[in-house]
Amino acid sequence: MLTAAPDRHLAALRVRWLIFGGVFAAAFTAYLERSAMGVVAVRMMPETGITQIQLGYLFNAFLLTYTFLQFPGGLVAQRIGPRRATLACLVLSTLGTAATAFEPQIAAGVWLLLLLAAARAVTGIGQGPLFPSNAGLVQAWFPPRRWALMNGMQVTGLSLGAAAAPPIVAGVMAAYGWQVALYATCVPASVLCVLWWWYVRDTPRAHAAVSAAELAEIEPEPRATSPPRFSWDEVWLVLGNRNVLLLALGYLLMNYVFYFFMQWSFLYLVQERHFTLLASGWLASIPLLFGALCASAGGLLCDGACARLGARWGFRVVPLVTLPLSAVLLLVAARVDNPYAAVAALAGCFGCVQMTEAPFWAAIFWVTRERASAGTGVLNMGGNLGGMVGTVIVARLSDAHDWPAALATGVGFALASAGLWLLVDVERRPARAA
Repeated sequence: MLTAAPDRHLAALRVRWLIFGGVFAAAFTAYLERSAMGVVAVRMMPETGITQIQLGYLFNAFLLTYTFLQFPGGLVAQRIGPRRATLACLVLSTLGTAATAFEPQIAAGVWLLLLLAAARAVTGIGQGPLFPSNAGLVQAWFPPRRWALMNGMQVTGLSLGAAAAPPIVAGVMAAYGWQVALYATCVPASVLCVLWWWYVRDTPRAHAAVSAAELAEIEPEPRATSPPRFSWDEVWLVLGNRNVLLLALGYLLMNYVFYFFMQWSFLYLVQERHFTLLASGWLASIPLLFGALCASAGGLLCDGACARLGARWGFRVVPLVTLPLSAVLLLVAARVDNPYAAVAALAGCFGCVQMTEAPFWAAIFWVTRERASAGTGVLNMGGNLGGMVGTVIVARLSDAHDWPAALATGVGFALASAGLWLLVDVERRPARAA
């Protein structure tokens, strides 16, 4: 009996980690698809006649639908469940990415630009509710003491997807062209769709393989067995929460820096630092890989700080240190002459930024609880508004060959984001029970 107990315990832990494996894979494939656009742009622009300003419009066509479907998408995911919501997200994102590759075969000029914008908008519609939907899954499958770590690990997944895009897409593009490279990014998501529908369930109680022992670990206290019913009162419980709005504004400011790496770093290395296409592919992945490691580290540090200092200061500590440090490193990257030193500074900057992801998302979990899908929808909507602002600024400055100014502008955004954390107090208004 004593020798069998550890085996049963390991078996009891297995299901929730497989579920999280699906969450991790969804984040990876989503960012592989969306980050590919910033890489293929090097070849797509001269072949299709699209300018750098117009490329910014295409980036914002994605961000427009992606941003404004965050909160509505979170409400829908809360209502229909993350299993169905995330599957729909993966399918639409993949269709939009494939359409981006296909459309130059059937149109040119203004019509092509409009079709590409529509395809990017479809990709944004698919990816908009993805992370709010997955947030509901993480909230249901893991106990509160692991929320920061799990969110940090999910960010590791998306960062690895973004890091994989430059070398993989650049390599395929060099051999077969930019359209084939985009099609290639659709393959992992297509496989994941089948596996997701087969294995993932919305809650531990709905999964036949979850044992009583695992359920007791996931739910040390009773939880709501069904999602909150949709009503305007439910909407205002989230939108009227002071901490939700402060976190969303702070996330907006931080995401100026985040989106530079997601959309522009490859072009920056080619145009400003004069690396070759393939070298830029590998070098652009270095900050993203470092950020992937730092995202999980930020989750561990946040969970540890909450355990030692309590929720109020536990959530604040990491961003209050890393956001000012990211501002300093961004300024170094803008001004240093050595291109490899610039890459190193950018890697440190992105690592610091990624360490704040877990505190932002776990703090939203803390104040919204069973409304985590809706709450993270507000958070991510704010964050991506920052991405939209940053896209306009960086597109204009880079088109004028003023990349140093594009980087330096992010310094103020990062410092302002850090300052807002002093106003966030997750213990001031306890989360209301569902």
